[in-house]
Amino acid sequence: MKFIKKHSDAPAPTEAQQASRRRSLRSGAYASVLAVIVLVLVILLNLVVNAIPTKFTQFDISTGKMFTLSDTTKTMLHDLNTDVTAYYLAETGSEDSNITRILDRYAGESSHFSWQQRDPALYPTFAQQYDAQDASASSVILVCGDNHTVVDYYDMYDADYSNYYYDGSYTMSFSAESALSSGIAKVTRESSYVLYQMTGHGETALETDFTDTLDNSGVSVQDLNLISAGSIPEDASAVIINAPQTDYSELDADALRGYLENGGCLLVATDMTVSTPNLDAVLSEYGMTRQPGLAVETDSGYYAYRYPPTYLLPELKSNSITSGVTDGMYVFTPVAQGIVTNEDAEDLTFTTLLSTSSSSYSMQDYATAETAQKGENDPDGPFAIAVAAEDSANNAKIVWVNCGSVFTASMNSAVSGGNAQLLGSVVNWMTGEENAVVIDSKSMSAETLTVPPQATMALGILFTIVLPLAFIVVGVAIAILRRRR
Repeated sequence: MKFIKKHSDAPAPTEAQQASRRRSLRSGAYASVLAVIVLVLVILLNLVVNAIPTKFTQFDISTGKMFTLSDTTKTMLHDLNTDVTAYYLAETGSEDSNITRILDRYAGESSHFSWQQRDPALYPTFAQQYDAQDASASSVILVCGDNHTVVDYYDMYDADYSNYYYDGSYTMSFSAESALSSGIAKVTRESSYVLYQMTGHGETALETDFTDTLDNSGVSVQDLNLISAGSIPEDASAVIINAPQTDYSELDADALRGYLENGGCLLVATDMTVSTPNLDAVLSEYGMTRQPGLAVETDSGYYAYRYPPTYLLPELKSNSITSGVTDGMYVFTPVAQGIVTNEDAEDLTFTTLLSTSSSSYSMQDYATAETAQKGENDPDGPFAIAVAAEDSANNAKIVWVNCGSVFTASMNSAVSGGNAQLLGSVVNWMTGEENAVVIDSKSMSAETLTVPPQATMALGILFTIVLPLAFIVVGVAIAILRRRR
C-alpha cells in the first residue's frame, strides 16, 4: 500500500518575491495616478481652449476673409456697455457653419455679446415673443433689454446675378457682418427719431429701400401734409421734400421758414423740369440757388455705362455728412442740375456732397438741343449736385440734392443701395447720431489661378522632362558610387 503525501499549503514567498510584488503594486498605483492626472489635465486643457475666443484658436483662411471682423465692428463691440444676446434659429444638425463661426467671432470681441441656439422643433413658440415667427431658418434674433430685431438669413447672403443672362454665372457674397452689426446698433440705440415726408404737392414717397435704411438708424418715417396740419410737429427730427411736382404755397413756404428758424433740419430733392419759385426762395435764403441748365458729363467715369452723359455718377465728397456711404459705392443722379452757393453769406457754412467733374458743362438750351454737344454759352464745371448748408445763427441744417429721382428705388438698385446709404448718412448727420454701420460684403468665390500660355509651356517642360531626367541622373550617379565602394 502506497501513501500519498498531500501538500495543503503552498510554500511561502521569498523576501525577494515579496519585494518584487510590492514594487509592481507601487508601479501600478503610480501609473493609475499618472493616468488620472493626465486625464484631468487633458479635460482642463480642453475647457481652457474652449474658453479662448475663436479668433485665437481658429484662423480665417477663406479667400475673402469672411470671418475677419472689420475695425468698425470691433470698435462697436468694444464700446458695448449693455448686454446683447443673439438667438440663432436653426434645427440641430442643420446649422449654417458660416453664421455660427461669425457669431463666435462677435462673442470673442466683447463680454457683453453672447449667442445661443434655439431649435424651432424644441422651442416652437420661442420666436413668437419677438415677432419672428415668419423668420427664415438660420435667422438671428438680437435682443438688448426690451429692444429686439430680426436679422433674416437672406439678409446675410447677397447674390449678384448681373452676369447671369450673359454667361449663366452668378456670385455669392457673405454680408452677415454688415447685417449683424447694423442690428446691434439698432437694438442698442437709446434715441429714436421721426422724419416727416411732405405730401400734398405730388412728392415721391420713400420706398422700402430707403425706409429700411432709416429704420436701422432708429428713424421712423411719417407723412405730413401742411395743408391740413398747418405747421411742422415739434417732434420732427427732420423733414424731407422729395421731388414735388407743384410749387409750395406762400403759407407752406412760411411754415418751412418758421421750422428752420427754430433750428430745424430740411432735406430737399428737386426736379429740374418742375418750377418751384416759392420753395426755391426758401433755399435761396440759405445761400443756395439753381445753376441754369442741365448738367452734362464728358468724362466717362462720371456717368453710367451705356447711358447718356446726363445720367450722372457724381463724385462723392468725403466728409462727416457722407461718411455713412461705403467706400467705392456710387450715388446715381440722372438728369440733374447744379447748385450755386453764396460763399459771402453770413453765418452760413456750405459742404459739397456730390460733384461733377471739371470737364462737365451745363447745357443751357437742353429743351431744344438735338445733341449733347457743348454750346458756346454753356458754363464749364465742376458743379455741385448736392450741397449741405449750416446756419450758425439758428443751428438749422439744409441739404439740397438737385435731382428729382435720387431717392427712388430704381435709381437706388442701379448702384446697389448707394442712394439709400446717402439718405441714411444725411439724416444721421441731421439728428446728430453716428452714421449707420456700413460694412462691405465678403466674396464667397474662390479666386482662380490663371497661368499665362508661355508659363504653361515652360512649366510643362520642367515637370515632364527636366525634373524626371534630373532624378534619373542623380539616381544613376548614386548607384555607381555605391558599387565603387
